[in-house]
Amino acid sequence: MKKERHLQASLTALFSRHREIGLLLILIVLWGVVGLRNPLFLSGDKILFILKDTAPLFVLAAGMMCVLLVGSIDISITGIMALSAMIAAMVMRNSLVVTDTTVITDGVETVVRTKTGLPLMLIVLIAMGIGGLCGAANGAIIAYGKVLPVVTTLGMQYILYGFSHVVSSGQAVYKKDMTDAFVDFTRVDILGINAQTWIMLFCLLLMFLFATYFRAGRHMYAVGSNREAAEMRGINANRTILLAHIIMGVLAGLAGVLFGSHDTKITQDLKMGYEMYVIAACVIGGVSVTGGVGKITAVLLGALVIGVINNGLPMMRLTGDAEFWKKLIQGLLILIAVISNVVLRRMTVRRELKGRKI
Repeated sequence: MKKERHLQASLTALFSRHREIGLLLILIVLWGVVGLRNPLFLSGDKILFILKDTAPLFVLAAGMMCVLLVGSIDISITGIMALSAMIAAMVMRNSLVVTDTTVITDGVETVVRTKTGLPLMLIVLIAMGIGGLCGAANGAIIAYGKVLPVVTTLGMQYILYGFSHVVSSGQAVYKKDMTDAFVDFTRVDILGINAQTWIMLFCLLLMFLFATYFRAGRHMYAVGSNREAAEMRGINANRTILLAHIIMGVLAGLAGVLFGSHDTKITQDLKMGYEMYVIAACVIGGVSVTGGVGKITAVLLGALVIGVINNGLPMMRLTGDAEFWKKLIQGLLILIAVISNVVLRRMTVRRELKGRKI
């Protein structure tokens, strides 16, 4: 009996500390089920495609993790993406230079059109800078204005969509208005791996180092766990909340550029509703919606679970609407993740209480 209780306590401690183990099992099961139905899903090319397709979702989820860690939330990220990508696109379009060059191949004249303009990195930095400003506005209202995060970001989302409409004069930006470098941004392979995947891995490394070794990153956990205790230890909670929203905004600006380059189209309502996928990736990855709990590696696995569901279900050729099955499975996984978080936390607290000597 004692051995069984000890084993149960050990397993509880293992899964509470290493959320990635359970997520890996879920990911393997999902991958295996789809693979049994369609073996093409297990190919190396499909795995690389899912990693590339999941990259923007993870970039956004990494920022959302920071916001959730401090006990806040941001549902305006699609508005931030739309405005950031649209302003960057307007700057790109206004600086666009189109050059037609005549090339003779095998005696046949061919006109090759090249489109150049401002450097790609500058366009990306403009989008990230606009996103950072939007995030700073959210963070300032929430931290210093003491307005509820849901109310703030919901209102900000519509404001940003409105600004995006004004900036673009109601017009979308298409491939003809984009430089060749911008279009190729998400299509270039480096060492056989797509650029979006490299960006995802770079964000993963940065966020891991920030949350693990930087004081500002550790402060986010402290503020989300117990704000009063954190402030008593000298942590500026308002500044920490502001920083979390700025990071979210910067990453939303980057994601907006990734989506714009991939789709070769930027609209005023870019990816409207996508914030639900981002929050789902975080929750499935074990990030607590009440703050103070979350790991970036688990968030990556949570995003991959969403990616496998989105890409795998259409390949299973299920009867009925594949979109229905996607929503059903995602909803079940979110409920399971939330319930397991609560259960694991209660079991951990109970174990700690029993271990105290009075």
